[in-house]
Amino acid sequence: MRTIGVLGGIGPQATMDFEARVHAEARRLLQPRFNESYPPMVTVYLRHAPVLVGDDGRPRQPLVLDPRVLDAAARLGAWADLIAIPSNTPHLFLEEIGRAAGCEVTSIVDVTIDELQRREIERVGLVGLGIPRVYEERFRLERIEVVVAPEPVRDRLDDAILRLMEGLAVERHHEAARAAIASVRDAGAAVTVLGCTEIPLLLGPEAEKDDLVNPAQLLAREVVRRAVE
Repeated sequence: MRTIGVLGGIGPQATMDFEARVHAEARRLLQPRFNESYPPMVTVYLRHAPVLVGDDGRPRQPLVLDPRVLDAAARLGAWADLIAIPSNTPHLFLEEIGRAAGCEVTSIVDVTIDELQRREIERVGLVGLGIPRVYEERFRLERIEVVVAPEPVRDRLDDAILRLMEGLAVERHHEAARAAIASVRDAGAAVTVLGCTEIPLLLGPEAEKDDLVNPAQLLAREVVRRAVE
């Protein structure tokens, strides 16, 4: 089997969730045999934002990839045959990361587009940190109409995502995620993409509903498939 590299840590809890999803997919696909029934996997936990930030902690504009991401990708590529990134913003720089790693990087956006096309979805709700640009741009290229929540709802969700990263999420943060989903549903979104890997953790079991698309789950399924081919 091929070795999976996980370029993670940007969302610590989301990275751990992704690792669990990879192992669950391996159990689904492979015949159980001790600890041999899982693809080899190496994970790097970054402890900084994926992009350069100013003194106020906000990302600089236009966005610039933090060089430490490329350094980590190069180190990970020395171990791995393919790389997954369980965070969305770094996918704006996927080609740079792939060149640094020297190996295949599976796109969380591509697998999401594939799923929407499989379902023949032409209008989709999108929730994430702000309005996740990496999805919004691709959806428009694919002629998929995008529905987003009003700004106050997005602001509360942004805060909830950051608190989850810190391990400080409480009920009002979980409610902010549910409210964001309800908002785009009310606006006519038959299907909603969870465009931040923390949102499934905020939603809990509700994240498994049929009208929600979890890109992290799709990514886990795809990297396991490629690892065991």
